[in-house]
This record gives sequence, C-alpha cells and structure tokens, in this order.
Amino acid sequence: MEPAKFCIECGKPLPPEAKHCPNCGADIAALQAAPLDDVQKMAPTPQTQGPLPQSVNAGPYSAAPMSPPVTSANQPAQAAPYGGPGAAPRSPYASSPPPYPQPATAAGFQPARGATSAKRLGGGFIAVLGGIAMLAAEGFFISKGNPLNLLNVGLGLLCLASGVVALMVRGWGPVIVGALLSAGVFALCGLKLYQTVQWLQTQASTEAMAWTLQNGGIVWIGGLMLGMAAFTKTFRSLFRR
Repeated sequence: MEPAKFCIECGKPLPPEAKHCPNCGADIAALQAAPLDDVQKMAPTPQTQGPLPQSVNAGPYSAAPMSPPVTSANQPAQAAPYGGPGAAPRSPYASSPPPYPQPATAAGFQPARGATSAKRLGGGFIAVLGGIAMLAAEGFFISKGNPLNLLNVGLGLLCLASGVVALMVRGWGPVIVGALLSAGVFALCGLKLYQTVQWLQTQASTEAMAWTLQNGGIVWIGGLMLGMAAFTKTFRSLFRR
C-alpha cells in the first residue's frame, strides 16, 4: 500500500495520482524532484558544546572551603552586635549599654534629691567683730589711765565666743544653744549701751564729745551695737531654710 502524500507547500493530503495540489495548485512533480541532499544541506547543523565551566573551588588557585568555627562547650556564645542570627532586632539609634556596671538600688528605695544641709546660724561674723571692737575699746580705756573693767572685758569675750559658736555649730540642737547664747549677748549689750548713754547724759557736752571721739568711746559703742545686730541676724536664720 502506497503511503499517503502531503503537499509540501500547504500540508494538505494529495490524491495518489495527483500532479498538482488541489488546494494550493503547487506542482507536485517539481517539488518532489528536489534532491534529498539539498534538504539535508538546508537543515541547520547542531553546534557542539564546549567544555562545561569548572567550579570556582576547582583549580590550583581556588579558595579552600572554610569550615564553620568550632566553639567550645565551656565558652559562652557571644551575641551578634548588630542583629546577627539569633539576635533581637536593634535600632541603629539605640543607646549603647554603659561600659561599667551600674550599682543596683534596693526596691522601693530612691536616693533623696535636693536634700537640705544641716541647720546653721547666721550673724557669727558680726558677733566676732563686735567682740573684737569691745576688747579693743577696753584696751584703749586702760591706755588712757582708766582702771581695768572686768565686766567690759567679759562682755567682749562673751560676744566673741558667741560669734565663733554661731560660725561652727550645725544641726538643730547646737543651733538652739548658740541662739540662746547670742540672745544673752544681745541683752547684756543692750543693757550696757543704755548705761553708757545715761552716763554720757550726765557729763558735759565737751567731756562727752572728748570721750566719744578721743578716748575710744565710739569704738565701744560700735562694738555694743554690733553685738546686738548679730542677734537679729541669728534670730532671722532660725526661720530660714
């Protein structure tokens, strides 16, 4: 049985004895006369493939495969500093931990902020100046031929001591004691100033003026007033924070 023929141009089946394609009219004899060699020449020849590329690891200059680092069982694993595998994501703007350990504070305890210092007295420097002035005036009286007055010396020393105490004491207990001492000096200086003014009124104006300006009376009166002013400063400091 002769195999079925097909038109080379349109691909339709051909009758056994047909010389022309009933579909497209192509000459069957002319198309079949083409030698088979021409058809084989027209067919593209497959290109031969070259040698396959070798792996990067092959060759004398290839890098040797690196094995993962071996960690000891006793060595603790270090966390990745910038979010490596197994590390929590970290913001680039986050503050780094302090290089030194911070002291831990007990729960419920916080250090006091703005704690006030211990209580102190005022007016100590003024009292010291008043005591020095009274002792200097008494020394001037003695140099002018007047006898030594132990009460005046004692009052000057007491005023000087009250000033030193006011400068040194701290805390409510010593402050109260220093304030009482300054109050006593205030009372004695006020009494002595009143007696001095009364004595000057009994003297003649020329004698009173000479004692005040030439014999050291002005220094004595100034020391008494400084002793009294020191107590006012001390009293005000009791109500100061």
